[in-house]
Amino acid sequence: MPGLIRRYGFAAVVTAVLAVMAAVVLIKSVWPDGDAGGAPSMAAAKQGGGPPGGKQGGGGPGGDMVAVQVAEVTPTTFTDAIQALGSAQARESIVITPKVQDAIRALRFESGQRVRRGQVLVELSSVEQAADLAEAVAANAAAQEEYRRFQALAERGFAPRARLEATQAAARAAQARVDAGRSRVDDRTIRAPFSGVMGLRLASPGQLVRPGDQIGTLDDLSEIKLDFDVPESQIASLRAGVPIAARTAAFPNEQFTGRIAQVDSRISAETRTMRVRAILPNPRERLRPGMLMTVIVQSNPREALAAPEPAVVDDATGAYVFVVAAGEGGRQIAQRRTVRTGQRTGGLVEIVEGLAAGDRVITEGVTRVRPDAPVRVAEPGAPNGQAPGGEIRGRGPQSAQAPARPG
Repeated sequence: MPGLIRRYGFAAVVTAVLAVMAAVVLIKSVWPDGDAGGAPSMAAAKQGGGPPGGKQGGGGPGGDMVAVQVAEVTPTTFTDAIQALGSAQARESIVITPKVQDAIRALRFESGQRVRRGQVLVELSSVEQAADLAEAVAANAAAQEEYRRFQALAERGFAPRARLEATQAAARAAQARVDAGRSRVDDRTIRAPFSGVMGLRLASPGQLVRPGDQIGTLDDLSEIKLDFDVPESQIASLRAGVPIAARTAAFPNEQFTGRIAQVDSRISAETRTMRVRAILPNPRERLRPGMLMTVIVQSNPREALAAPEPAVVDDATGAYVFVVAAGEGGRQIAQRRTVRTGQRTGGLVEIVEGLAAGDRVITEGVTRVRPDAPVRVAEPGAPNGQAPGGEIRGRGPQSAQAPARPG
């Protein structure tokens, strides 16, 4: 027997130690306070202890109500928004180019200069043409004088009719040569066809230019023409006068407004879109030709009821909201209303059918309410479960003392 004790004594000691450790762990899990004397006292339960989370069974008035926040349904102006990308153009724009081949005698503008209509911009060399014009003017003066002399003689019967007609034809031919000479001289003087701003100067005095060579550009920036394409399915609401709003990356925090000026007469067979042109006022001339702009067409303006977007719930059967209404015993209940919605914009949903002006729809707490269940309207910004004034509802009295520990 002593041999057995010596042989198994160490194993017995190890087993006993493990058993004690298991007992300690079990006691800690049953009584987290570390008290081995028993369960939490009944006094602690009476002073506010209860189920975890602080929920009280039937504690205080309104214990089964859900705190919600509401918003009133009011009329709002809605529009059918059509979005597109457009390219800006100047109200009027031309490329300054000569009609004839010749050398530039003088440039009468600088890059970025504002010019008025009729102002001389470019003068080409016109020495030969000016000389031809002077010769034609002199010949015309002689032809006109001869015609007047023969006309006076013919009136007194001293000149034959045929001679008078010949001098008249010669006078007309001389005047035509003068007009042609003046036209050749004018072709060598380029004037501004409208008021605007000159672009970069691309030529220099003395340079030989030909028809089509670019000397500069002239743009009227008082208004901007904005062309954009609209799908065929959306052209029904487009017409002259419909307002638009446009934005550009150059001024990301600004919105430019204007109106549709013209709608094209045909639809592109390749893209199935129609070209639309809007006019944007540009009094400060910050918008420039060539800018890419995002366009929103605000068509079909109408007054309709609006509800906040969080109040509208969509499911397989459609859309619905919860409306706070009067129930039995003066309580407020959540009534489920099926609605038909329209446009959504700016956090608001257009209510086409199902609500009336002044209805109060639940905006916060929608997922917690049930149809015809009592609810309590909380102040905006109050935490869920907190009534106006900061009083906690739906819970029993809270104890200010810690649970007593058994001695």
